[in-house]
Amino acid sequence: MQDEQNQQQRSARMIDLFLTPTVRWALFITVFLQLSQQFSGINAVVYYSTVIFQSAGYKKDIAEYANLGLGATNVFFTLISVFLMDRLGRRILHLSGLGGMFITSLILVISLIVQSTTFWNNISLIVTFLFIAFFAIGPGSIPWLITSELFNQTYCVPATSIAVLVNWSANFIVGLTFKPLFTGLLHKYTFLIFTGLLLIFFLLTFFFVPETKAKTVDTIYAEINAGRVWTKRQPQSQHYANRIDGNNDVGSTVGYGVLTSA
Repeated sequence: MQDEQNQQQRSARMIDLFLTPTVRWALFITVFLQLSQQFSGINAVVYYSTVIFQSAGYKKDIAEYANLGLGATNVFFTLISVFLMDRLGRRILHLSGLGGMFITSLILVISLIVQSTTFWNNISLIVTFLFIAFFAIGPGSIPWLITSELFNQTYCVPATSIAVLVNWSANFIVGLTFKPLFTGLLHKYTFLIFTGLLLIFFLLTFFFVPETKAKTVDTIYAEINAGRVWTKRQPQSQHYANRIDGNNDVGSTVGYGVLTSA
């Protein structure tokens, strides 16, 4: 940030995000990370948890208390994620969260379908809490953190603006469409939509999202351009970084897509 300030880089326009290949890829990563947060089904659970618990066979008063418990679970595991981010890294936390949510959402669908026994009623309650816990560990906070680390100060403002727009638009869509689907058309199979989306987002994260912990934007872009971010390619990334450091002529434009020619 100090280097960028010393270079007196101008603030980018919104359209500039789409004109440079590397920045465009970073924006793509930002967008699907934000979608992975909202289309994971988290707000379907938060907004309509009482309806879900009642559908699972619980009385209204118990369902309301369980709803309070979900909020406490979210806060608790979010605090845990704060201490894990710089120890385990952003990528592994997001993958763990998405993977856990995928498994628990699948079990939740099964428990809602075969809820004829007390056992499966209890299973639906437990996996809902686990669903919230896995969300708080990864998708709850990681997309915002990675968004801030994928862009230098030139692109950060317009990129964050798009991230907020995508996030709240997806939030609105989920809040508007879930209840009609859950109470009508798909009913207990509604969560299969989120299960499928979670699998897609897990694969996208695995193949396209680099680890951003303790890395400069230049290094992150080098890894994106090198491809295969799921493997350890430190020598290749270091090669790009060394080229960047040794090229004084393009020092002020690193992160604007010059790496695409490498």
